[in-house]
Parts: sequence; C-alpha cells; structure tokens
Amino acid sequence: MAIQSLKGFADVLPVESPRWLAVERIARTVAELFHFGEIRTPVLESAEVFHRGVGETNDLVKKETYTFADRDGEMVTLRPEGTASVVRAVIEAGLLNDQGARTKVYYIGSNFRHERPQKGRLRQHHQFGAEAFGVAEPEQDVECIQLQMSFYQRCGVKDLSLNINSMGDRESKDKYRAALVAFLTPKKDQLSEDSQRRLEQNPLRILDSKDPRDKAACESAPVAADSLSENSRRHFAVVTKLLDQSGLNYQIDPRLVRGFDYYTETLWEVTAGGLGAQNAIGGGGRYDNLVEMLGGRPTPGVGFGSGLERLLIALEAQGVNLPIEQKPLIFLAAHGDAARVHNHSLAMELRAADIAVEQDLAGRSIKAQFKMADREKARFAIVVGDSELTSGTVVLKDLLTSEQTTVPRDQVVSVIRSKIK
Repeated sequence: MAIQSLKGFADVLPVESPRWLAVERIARTVAELFHFGEIRTPVLESAEVFHRGVGETNDLVKKETYTFADRDGEMVTLRPEGTASVVRAVIEAGLLNDQGARTKVYYIGSNFRHERPQKGRLRQHHQFGAEAFGVAEPEQDVECIQLQMSFYQRCGVKDLSLNINSMGDRESKDKYRAALVAFLTPKKDQLSEDSQRRLEQNPLRILDSKDPRDKAACESAPVAADSLSENSRRHFAVVTKLLDQSGLNYQIDPRLVRGFDYYTETLWEVTAGGLGAQNAIGGGGRYDNLVEMLGGRPTPGVGFGSGLERLLIALEAQGVNLPIEQKPLIFLAAHGDAARVHNHSLAMELRAADIAVEQDLAGRSIKAQFKMADREKARFAIVVGDSELTSGTVVLKDLLTSEQTTVPRDQVVSVIRSKIK
C-alpha cells in the first residue's frame, strides 16, 4: 500500500501554488505599505510559550496542541497560533527593552492543531498575521484593522463583513467574567459537557460555542459592554470614530469574544461569502498583558491572523481571479543530437537573462517536443537543427499565432526580451 499523507495535512501541488504565491505576494505588499517588517519564527517552541500565553485552561492548549517531550526530555509544542511565538521572539531579541519602544511585524507560516479537519481548517493550516507592539492608543487598533481589510480588498474578496466588539481592560474582563458566571451557574445542567467545564475555567469560551444547548443557555446573557470601565469605553469610542472616518463598514457584535486569555479591549472578526455557515476568514484584537505574561516588560500589543486556506476557498467560491505572476515560457526544440547539445548552452544563457526555459531531455521526436511545449503552455518555441547551427541562427516560433522568424544566434536574448515584455 502506498504511503499517504496524515489526516488533516494536505499537499499544495504545482498547479495550485500560483494562487498561494499570489495571496502571499499581496500580503507582503500591503504589510510593507503599513511599514510592518517580516518575522519568521520556528514551528517548534517550548510548550511554555503557549501554556503561559494562550492559557493552561484553554481548549487549544488542553486538547488541540501537538505537545510532546523531545529527545532531551523538554516539553515542546508545534506552533498552534502565531501571536505567542512572535511575542517570545521580540522579547528574546530585546526589541521591546527600551522605554517607548515600538515594533511592527508580519508573518506568513504554518500552524498546527489536532482538531477535527474541516473544509479550509486542516490540522496544518497557513496564516498571514501582523502584530504591533508599544502603542496603547486605539489608533493602533484601527491601523491593524485597515491593514487586514486592505489585504482582503486587494485579493478581490467580495461580501466582506467586519464585526467588532470590546472586552475591555483587565478590570473590565474580570467584572464581565463574574457577571457571566453568575448568569450561567443556575443553568449549568443545561450546558454541554465541555461548557460545564469551561464555566469554572474559561467561561468566555461558552459564548463562542456552536452547541445548540449552549446557544440556548446564553440567550439574554450579559454582554461585555455592560462591564466596560470608563477608560475602555473611551478607547472603543475612538476605534469606532476612526473606522467611520476611514469609510470602513462594520457592525458591533456584543457576542464576539476570544477564548485566549491574553485578549483585551478591541476585538474584531472578518467574514466573507462563499464559506457557508463557518464564514470567518480572519480576526484579531488587542492584548496588552501578553508581553508581560511571557516575561517581557509591560508592553501593549495588537494584531490579527488570517487563514490562507479559508481565504483561497472564499476567492474560488466567489469566482475571483487572482493576479497570477508567471514568466512567459520559452521551449527549446532540437532536431538532432548536435542541436540538443547546443540547446543546453542556450538554455543556460536564457535563464541567466531571467527568461524561463523548458526543453526535452529525453531525445523525443520534434513532433513530440511540440506536444510537450503545448502541454507546458509555452509562449514561444526556439527551434534549432543542423542548418541553424551551420548558419548561426535559430527559428523563433510564436505558439499563439504560428508565425516563424529567423533570428541571429547572438541576438536571441534581446529578441526574446522584446517579445515577452
């Protein structure tokens, strides 16, 4: 039996990779326009990074992480989300050591979660994210939201919806948590088994449950807005004002929460058409306590993550054609052994000039070579035989129009460049 990929892990084949490269190129372009620099963190971290950052009682840490002891006996975890890894990296590099330090970074990479695989939500999934540290003001929240929405707009996503909410500061969250526990405790028997456990450990996650029993029990539950401190109310009011000024449409969703312990203040989620009921393609929020939780000096932070698989599914469902950048392909066809030897040198010369080249390496007939050129979607063919070698020329054939011209051998590169511009 042939070995197959693991459940929830998928290959990206050459026919699919141009779409991935297109969205990654757009992500990098937009992030750099907002002056975010790229960061790349390891996929394997000390388990403590996520246990302390995400929270010991979080379902992600308890049920979904790939955590194990390595050969040295150290507990390590495959990265399940990007933010905690980035925080660990910027602390370790000393980027936040100075008073008033600011750091803005983005990343594109794989995350790993052992959960039930779903459409666009695999056990290995890929994410574009951005994080900004050092600015506590709501203007930084809005800049991150604008970056994320600009990314989607440049990708061509239709039917975008931006939902926002505020969890408030630490004081507000503690007050809201107590109010939610007081409301749900008399209904504990009506909750799912998972949410009965969450009631003691992480009650905010109950609001995010898709179980019908939990949805029914949470009807008329208190909302976070009722517990906001005055400072948090002012913070959120500025966020909405700036979003209004920027022309971004949004809805305030009082039920929007995040299960990770580190989130505070502004939260947001972006949905798109084409994904069915599970239509979220990304979200983010502020986390002013996370740097301190992971051993750094108290530093405010805010950022977002966007799943690339779900984005690509939405774009395909919406019929969006991504801007695929591929070099026009030149196919080298050879009549005879001497021409084949010559074409190896010509291929290197063209590639050195940044011209994409393919050729037959198996000694096929000229008819089979042109079939190969058609299959590989070549734009032009260069044909070389004994007569061309004698005269110091090549035959350049336009594979769209079938027009043929004879080109001096020493002018091939310049002629091809002019043709493919």
